[in-house]
Amino acid sequence: MKTRPVFFVKYYDKGSTVMGADQIAAGLRERGVDARSVYPVDLAGVRDAILVFIKTSQVHHLLLARARRNRTVLDVQDTVVFKRRIKNRRLFDGLIFKNRRQLQDFAQPGAVNGLIYHQWDPRYRPNEAGDRELRIGYFGLQRSLPQWGEIPGVAFFGGDYFRHALAFNCHLSLREPGREFLYKPNCKVSTAAACLANLITTRDESTVELLGEDYPFYVDGTPAGIAAGLDAARAAFGGPEWRRGLERMRAVRERTAMERILDDYLDFFRALP
Repeated sequence: MKTRPVFFVKYYDKGSTVMGADQIAAGLRERGVDARSVYPVDLAGVRDAILVFIKTSQVHHLLLARARRNRTVLDVQDTVVFKRRIKNRRLFDGLIFKNRRQLQDFAQPGAVNGLIYHQWDPRYRPNEAGDRELRIGYFGLQRSLPQWGEIPGVAFFGGDYFRHALAFNCHLSLREPGREFLYKPNCKVSTAAACLANLITTRDESTVELLGEDYPFYVDGTPAGIAAGLDAARAAFGGPEWRRGLERMRAVRERTAMERILDDYLDFFRALP
């Protein structure tokens, strides 16, 4: 069945819209789908299409879209980390969630509720650090990590991630207790997987969902727990546990590759009324 034209609607340009709108639209076009990334001002005259709003929406845009026989979808991303409810949720024909806990807690009755993971950014490449020594890096904004710069043996980068990540064979992810722990999407996991690096990480919902309960490099997030986790990774480096972790990361790399994620989007779109 042919997919309707798809418009990914963004109200701003940032990492979430690059990943959730620009990259997905480009990938779908390569599959032969009429897909594009647009702003709300570009929607005038759009009819009988699928409109995927990235993270947010405005009620008048949704009402106009529905009046023109468009199907409306919200890509939730990390909105529910910061908001206790989904704005305008009854005006969506479908909602895309980023982990099972999001889906469980915020699914909208009567809508098509789907789970689609973040793909890894294709600008990442397998790391070039090799297996001579353990090199651990944190890749993310400073405001997202209270322990920024305070963990011995870890390098911190707030930009130019694609270049810096080449030099590291292990990444670090520390989610704060609360809504971030429950609902934050899987970007840190899929990024490490894209780089063929292991991940020292808290047991947050998205991470355990992808890596499993028995992944070997979990930490509890306390200073002592982080230090113990780093020591455990150093002791395991190059050995059976290290290789077991890398095998799990390779599986995540395959599951969150662009081609697999595009399949998930197409399946979701086919399920819309």
